[in-house]
Amino acid sequence: MNDDNSTGLTAWNADGTTQPAAFTDSGQLSASVVHHYQRYALMGIGIFGTGSNALVLYALIVHRAQDSKKRGVLILIINQNLLDLCCCVIMLITMCLKVTTIYLTGTLGYILCAVFISNNLLLSLLNTSVINLMTLTVERYLKVVYPFWSRKNLKSWMMYAAVVFSWIAGILTVFFVGMLTSFVIDGSCMPYAFYWANSGLMAGLGTWTFVSFYLLPMVIFVFCYGHIVVVMRKQIRVMAGHNVQASARNASQAQSKRVKWNITKTMIIVTAFFSSCWLPLNVHLLVARTMQRSNITGFIAMSLPYVNIALNPFIYAARHEGVRRILVRMIKCSKHEGAGRVGAT
Repeated sequence: MNDDNSTGLTAWNADGTTQPAAFTDSGQLSASVVHHYQRYALMGIGIFGTGSNALVLYALIVHRAQDSKKRGVLILIINQNLLDLCCCVIMLITMCLKVTTIYLTGTLGYILCAVFISNNLLLSLLNTSVINLMTLTVERYLKVVYPFWSRKNLKSWMMYAAVVFSWIAGILTVFFVGMLTSFVIDGSCMPYAFYWANSGLMAGLGTWTFVSFYLLPMVIFVFCYGHIVVVMRKQIRVMAGHNVQASARNASQAQSKRVKWNITKTMIIVTAFFSSCWLPLNVHLLVARTMQRSNITGFIAMSLPYVNIALNPFIYAARHEGVRRILVRMIKCSKHEGAGRVGAT
């Protein structure tokens, strides 16, 4: 997802110098124009995603504070939303740096290059988000398919450990590699220069990214949620068959099943949205990344994951009952306060 390398505006040479790349045809020029405006569009997505994710994160935290059961799944959902928020903030900072003409120099210049302009930190957070989403899927699978085993063996500390693991593993996947292979030459950032100078390593990186952060998650998503849907439907049919003899205990069980099913449907929608937004990017990384020239399709593919993290909070707001209740309460309070101020004047 290192869009600076795919622009063709600068070329990395084996002798360690940079030179402007000539626009050989109108297609290359068009791609450069699209890439220029893409950065401003991503800044807008970053602003929009930061606001929406921050609002939903607040609602999730308030809902957890009010939840008497303190379900562990909320920890993973909160972490997922926090990661989306961090991605939007870092994306906004990164794009602001890219649209400005900063002459990079010294330690600060290297940090800006290796951490932000290279998309290094942003890629790390995106990988962390995928890892957490896989963890959340497995947690849902165990809770629904093996409820008695999970009730006995899945502890709250395991959820916190899973959160810490997702952050550490996501950062280790790319961050230090990016730090070691990004350089500042003549005031310009050369991100992942060693990889882009070696087509074999570049193809290997694209393949590893595709397998680890798309193919493996898709296998987990399809298997877990497919099995979950089958089990939940069977459980709902059994509960419906005993409705005639419903008791307070059965009503409580039905409520618990409904909450589980609602959370499961929310995460199915989130993962389906993830799958559709990340597929074009991973195909681009796997197939088109060996091409040294720009292409508009690649820029569009690189933008879709950012659209994904910016729109995820709307899925939570629409599907998660607790979040929806908190947000509706906030809107009502805001209207009452506004009406009170108008009446006071």
